[in-house]
Amino acid sequence: MVLDDQTRILLFRIVRLILIAAGAGAIYAYAAGSDADIALGITRGALSGALIGAMISTLDAFVLQAPGSRLAGASFLLNTSVRSLIYLGVFLVGIAAAQLLTAQSLASIEISRDDILFCFAATFVISFLFEVNSLLGQSVLLAFITGRYHRPRVEQRLFLMIDMKDSTAAAERLGEVAFHRLLNRFVNDLAGPIVRFDGQIHKYVGDELIATWPLARGVKDARCLRACFAVIGRLQELGPAYRHEFGAPVQVRAALHCGPVVVGEMGSVKKEIALIGDTMNTTARIVDACRDSGQPVLISAVLLDKLALPTGLIAQPLGPIELRGKGQAVELFSLAKRATP
Repeated sequence: MVLDDQTRILLFRIVRLILIAAGAGAIYAYAAGSDADIALGITRGALSGALIGAMISTLDAFVLQAPGSRLAGASFLLNTSVRSLIYLGVFLVGIAAAQLLTAQSLASIEISRDDILFCFAATFVISFLFEVNSLLGQSVLLAFITGRYHRPRVEQRLFLMIDMKDSTAAAERLGEVAFHRLLNRFVNDLAGPIVRFDGQIHKYVGDELIATWPLARGVKDARCLRACFAVIGRLQELGPAYRHEFGAPVQVRAALHCGPVVVGEMGSVKKEIALIGDTMNTTARIVDACRDSGQPVLISAVLLDKLALPTGLIAQPLGPIELRGKGQAVELFSLAKRATP
């Protein structure tokens, strides 16, 4: 069976969490076990960790934090509380299942008070960290903890900027509160396809979403292009729902470009991981070129040369285009799905 790219990414994340949880379970069992049953304790700890990791990662991916789920859109406190209770149940089931699988008799199965207290503390901490990670953005919490960008560094990055068409008219027609609801629905619907293709949501700027990949990861299997057209396909599928709720479907412009950026921590009272450089400015100008040229998706020649077009996509050269604020013209291509007979 051949797995598609997004399925491989999802399976990799689940397997990675299973291995991490199995290691954590073995370490906890070793620290809490006695010399007489240390081998059995480590085996049970690793097995219970693996079961817990499998259940939590699967629940998170397909139910709790799946794009569009009610819990994913809930408040911080409600999200953390509900996930803590669910994870507590998962922990206890995982521990009981591991004991059952390794028990010589049913009488030897026991969940101690210390196990329950440990599970309660661990589930709350995990839920809290997951939710803080969602607030900051993918991998941002880990970057702060490890100090990865405490000193600015230059990285090769790929950017996808997606801009909502006719947003000014929509804001005037809907009013401020309804327009906020439209924007929130819009970025939530965009996030799913981008994350499935291993992209990171960097920032929301008004009616625009900025996604990024490390360059090597984004060009592999043309993930950035697959994410872009998955977003467009998703919005087309949801067109009737948008029309029913907001009076019109949503259409977008998208620009793709790559190059060096400086990545580093910024701020003191409010901190963030900032991405700064001409590459981001150029990508924003390519979005403007979408508007001027009437093309919904544009990609720079610099990026197009680094990847292979997926089957079903065609690229049409537009030649060197003068971009606002740029001293030199940038060679651009329009991207579109190939017409099928």
